[in-house]
Amino acid sequence: MATLYIGFWLTNLIIPGDPASVTLTTPAGSWEFRRHDQFDEFKVAVCERGQCAETYSCEGTASYSGTLSAALEGLFEELIPLCLGASYLTGLSVSPTRSLPHSEIGFLQVGDHFPRQRAMASAFPIIRSESDFVAMLERFVASYPGAGTTEKARLLCHHWLDALAFWSLEDLVLSTGTVLEVIAATAETASPAGVDVGTFNKNLAYAAQRFGLANLPADFRKMRNDLVHEGVLSGSKFPNKNREECGAAAAEALDWIDSYIFAALSLGQVPAPRFAPEGFRGANSFSLS
Repeated sequence: MATLYIGFWLTNLIIPGDPASVTLTTPAGSWEFRRHDQFDEFKVAVCERGQCAETYSCEGTASYSGTLSAALEGLFEELIPLCLGASYLTGLSVSPTRSLPHSEIGFLQVGDHFPRQRAMASAFPIIRSESDFVAMLERFVASYPGAGTTEKARLLCHHWLDALAFWSLEDLVLSTGTVLEVIAATAETASPAGVDVGTFNKNLAYAAQRFGLANLPADFRKMRNDLVHEGVLSGSKFPNKNREECGAAAAEALDWIDSYIFAALSLGQVPAPRFAPEGFRGANSFSLS
């Protein structure tokens, strides 16, 4: 039995409690995240200065008796869900950079499927402890090849990150709407014969029914329709709303998306709503008067 090792630096990973190291057990092997020696300085850069910095190393090991190439492929394929899952749980764009010494493989260029490096100082983590981070990320990685493929987890997480990197409330609403479009399309494909689907609203209603969720609150759909059809966040369908009310409607939709992703990927119970109504207070809008 031989052992292989791959390792990389990760940008913008912030784990609750700032542990020196955490270890995850995954189907392909195990992964250890180790805190950078300059973590305190780099955390300030990430969380307060809106910069990107390498905060943790990521080291994967696996024992194998077959071919090295097959074992390497199995371990390396977990790196994408590790980064996507860590990004989703922490609300920051976690991306691999340079390889560590003695790693069996390295990057010439990070592939398109990985989250890209970008500053997202206003993080919205859904995990509150190191143990939550480990347990939920292990489940995310385990679900990714099966339910993750069926539920289009890669698309969901990338568009979700786009939403959280918004420059305006309009940008936030459009990217959040794209996430909902992916969920609606998945629901239509998954619906059995005889189920009434085919429109955006019906597809989302079935998506909720599939996993025993409450329906998506109506305010976001009204606001999205106003933006798409009238060019304003608050128009004929969602009238007389200010920035705070539009932000609250977006927060409700994003919390619903969390409940969907947690159910679809078997992540367990949502610990608590991630997006408080006041979470987007102060965000600018170019369409509201």
